[in-house]
Amino acid sequence: MWCAVLLPAIFIGGIEIFDDLDERLFHLPTIQAFASELPWPSLSDYQSATTPLYHLVLSPVAAVSDSNISALRLVNLLISGCTLAIVGAALARWGSDRSALLGMLLVGASPYFVGPAIRLSTDNAALLSVFLVLMLTHPNGSRRAGLAAMFATAAVLTRQLHLWLMVPLLYAAWSSERNLKQWIAWSALPVLALIPFVVTWGALTPPQFADGHQRGINANALVMFLGVLGAHSVCAAPWMIRTLRSKSVRLWVPGVVALCWAFLSHHSMPWVDDPNRIGGALWTLSKGVPEILGVPLTFWLTVPLGALMLLALVGHPIRNHGRFIAICAIAFVIANLMSGRAYQKYYDPMSLFFAAALIQGQPEFEHTWLNRAAWALPVLWVIALAGMSTIRIYG
Repeated sequence: MWCAVLLPAIFIGGIEIFDDLDERLFHLPTIQAFASELPWPSLSDYQSATTPLYHLVLSPVAAVSDSNISALRLVNLLISGCTLAIVGAALARWGSDRSALLGMLLVGASPYFVGPAIRLSTDNAALLSVFLVLMLTHPNGSRRAGLAAMFATAAVLTRQLHLWLMVPLLYAAWSSERNLKQWIAWSALPVLALIPFVVTWGALTPPQFADGHQRGINANALVMFLGVLGAHSVCAAPWMIRTLRSKSVRLWVPGVVALCWAFLSHHSMPWVDDPNRIGGALWTLSKGVPEILGVPLTFWLTVPLGALMLLALVGHPIRNHGRFIAICAIAFVIANLMSGRAYQKYYDPMSLFFAAALIQGQPEFEHTWLNRAAWALPVLWVIALAGMSTIRIYG
């Protein structure tokens, strides 16, 4: 149903979204170049900042269809549909079917998941492998080391940023009672797969993109990730508040908030329009709100909320689940600090997934009215996100 709703969008031209620009400037030219060079495309330098697996997979489609854009977009849409199915499958293993369905709808309704679904993009293709790795390395998962490592390698070869998946692999190794050496050995596979590209390029991206994406530690990414996560934490607010009130974490709440505010008051983020470095709905919204110490009020609110979401995951009633997700979220944002750009599209689907993971395995609320209100909140969030996506594409 999700793919059917979005199917008409792959035939619509002139959609003014970030992903349409990326398709025209980067992904389609790279796919076409690889298709013209089959069976041995040159990987020394090409028109995309990402590792080449996505473009290599689509290049035979381009060769057979004479680079028909609709055919390429259709394959891309089906990949995104598979990604969404894996989101639901993973969440269902960690909680109820009802909450898993809501989590799947939250991710699937995001404009930053829909955009890469209807236009050629490496984002959702990489997330397909990411969610498979999380499902296989989760404490309640099947714990298959070789399979998890292969999916982690696929994610890294699609977007090198996902080298953070080494963390859940090593976490699974650390918590494995019988197969510690096996897990550690398999965990090296994503790194080994990336080494030939680093040697060839002399960097983590193809040479023509090295200056644009590699600029050392980018603290803007931390602000944007926590801001986006904090904004989406609203949909899981009842569960987050209840968890933060528990004895194990409530004493940490004032310190976490104070630390976030101290960081914002001293952070030298350029709080001006910088479309080449920073962007997204939250950033655009922040242009029109009052500032405190030069920082938009939206970030003074959402950044602490994002940090409290991570704290709530640590204090999740199912400890091994919550801590695993929190560790993955922290590893994810640390990896993003390596990128010189901080766009909301990089963090939005994963932030919604982390919010959905917080809801998984939670007990019901004591009062019926509160329970209904709690479940109504993510439903309303899905409707709002779906409305934004619809307006963005068909409006």
